[in-house]
Amino acid sequence: MSDWPFNDAGLRTFRRCSGDAGPTDSTELHRKALPNNKALFGWYFHGVLPLKLMESQEEKPVIYTMENKPIVTCAGDQGLFTSLYTSLAQQLPREPMEWRRTYGRAPKMIHLEANFVQFKEELLPKEGNKALLTFPFLHIYWTDCCDTETYKSSVKEDMMRWQNTLRSHSSADWVIIVVETNDTKKKNKTNILPRSSIVDKIRSDFCNKQNDRCVVLSDPLKDSSRSLESWNSLLLKLRTLLLMSFTKNLGRFEDDMRTLREKRTQPGWSFCEYFMVQEELAFVFEMLQQFEDALVQYDELDALFTQYVLNFGAGDAANWLGSFCAPVHNWSGLLLRRPIDMEKRDSIQHGEASLLDLRSYLFSRQCTLLIFLQRPWEVTQRALELLHNCVQELRLLEVSVIDGALDCWVFLSCLEVLHRIEGCCDQAELAANCSHTVGLWAYATDKEFVLDSLDILL
Repeated sequence: MSDWPFNDAGLRTFRRCSGDAGPTDSTELHRKALPNNKALFGWYFHGVLPLKLMESQEEKPVIYTMENKPIVTCAGDQGLFTSLYTSLAQQLPREPMEWRRTYGRAPKMIHLEANFVQFKEELLPKEGNKALLTFPFLHIYWTDCCDTETYKSSVKEDMMRWQNTLRSHSSADWVIIVVETNDTKKKNKTNILPRSSIVDKIRSDFCNKQNDRCVVLSDPLKDSSRSLESWNSLLLKLRTLLLMSFTKNLGRFEDDMRTLREKRTQPGWSFCEYFMVQEELAFVFEMLQQFEDALVQYDELDALFTQYVLNFGAGDAANWLGSFCAPVHNWSGLLLRRPIDMEKRDSIQHGEASLLDLRSYLFSRQCTLLIFLQRPWEVTQRALELLHNCVQELRLLEVSVIDGALDCWVFLSCLEVLHRIEGCCDQAELAANCSHTVGLWAYATDKEFVLDSLDILL
């Protein structure tokens, strides 16, 4: 049994069990948005699942977008890090950092959380793997060594293996943290060098001209002004290094994504594959609580797909669009009560989604982000446009639909949107903004008459 306060086994499936979600202002908003399923949604949001529920879902990985924190690996003294983990996880995101992005975009203040995992070589990105959600952004080596013989015989060699492993994977974002405590000094009365000498040796052996990559943390568990100053200095250093790495790697990801988008006219280009790449960028913005930026990613995907459908209607058909011309076999309506509809997402990832599957999933994600942004009435406006546009798109693509199926889909979708809005607004807000929902009620009523005439209504 590992002593580490986290479980890295679920890393590749994005399932976490720590519960250290940090200060998130939108928690209550998300719970308010699903009043009939508060407990379950709380687990989705924080990545904390009851044991039985985790066991029942073990066969099917689940992505919890709000829990996809930047990954930080930890090597060295496991017990040392374990003693500091809770304070570090809680206090790291408390102070905001100014995030300056490329391409002249305005700087933003963000709170950086971290998903600390035990260092293992298999966690380092393989060549060609450009995924961000499983990318370790920072690597930390922890030690409280103050004994020269111990350093020479074991610690130095272990550090060397760690750094060589990072170097072999071109991972240049790392820091060594030397923890100074009175207890350590008492245990090692022989062969003790001044702390500065051990640090100097580490810097000489591993840091070259990057002396700032070796940080001293003084008595972190002690209640003193010196300890507090040292602790705050470490937090600032980790935030800075994490943000630098995050900005650098996110910039590379965006460049690769733009390159992939520019290849969309080439044979073999797949919208579904590109969708998954740009959605990962949306997930990254969402985990940073930059919901507007996340929404932009889905809006761009929405506009791109719409343009291809219009081009199809004008006689310019992309090969990949053929899969969206398959007959409609499911007309159960929009599903807006889950943070992520994994079934539909999987169908998109495997290129098996119908037009209604894609549109339903895309809108559900836009809806979630608009609720985070406290813009519920925009959801109703977009929903009405979506429903009318889907009807037109099915006709443009000449998709086969049995009688009443599309009417049923529209009817159920109207009710789902209205229910979703009712769940995140009180009665006074609903009454004051009834003009925003009247279109959906009218559309649902029209479809009710159609279904009634076909004897399809439940």
